[in-house]
Amino acid sequence: MIGGVALAWAILDSRNDKPYSAPDFTLTTFDGTQVHLTDLRGKVVVINFWASWCGPCRTEAPALQKLWTELKGQNVVFLGVDQADKLDQAQAHIREFGITYPNGPDNGIVDAYHIQGLPTTIVVDPQGIVSSTTLAAVNSGDLRAQIDQALSRTQEN
Repeated sequence: MIGGVALAWAILDSRNDKPYSAPDFTLTTFDGTQVHLTDLRGKVVVINFWASWCGPCRTEAPALQKLWTELKGQNVVFLGVDQADKLDQAQAHIREFGITYPNGPDNGIVDAYHIQGLPTTIVVDPQGIVSSTTLAAVNSGDLRAQIDQALSRTQEN
């Protein structure tokens, strides 16, 4: 029953109908590059909170990488925020799944977004508004629809 409750919460949460401004942050990636959320205004930003020890995070990793590969030239940016891993564990996870989008360790980002569990994926629209939140392993079709909806907001403005 707990799994059903978690799934129901994830579905309700992914249909977040109370938009809010995405808290700004700087992600320092594992290779030392700094990515500032405010510098990504005008793009859809997919923020995935994960950990190497999280089973659902491992399940969704191939789908996230596949979507990133398909969408990276379409005004979409993916960012991975690793929580509670040692550096070698995080890097092994990234290598294992061939992840090429920027990833880095949490540095207060989890707290800023009030992340309650892993994995959590947040889609930020081009105006910097959180348009969806999914507290569960993402389904590539659902995430693609969330991204497409956020991309459509680029054309509205």
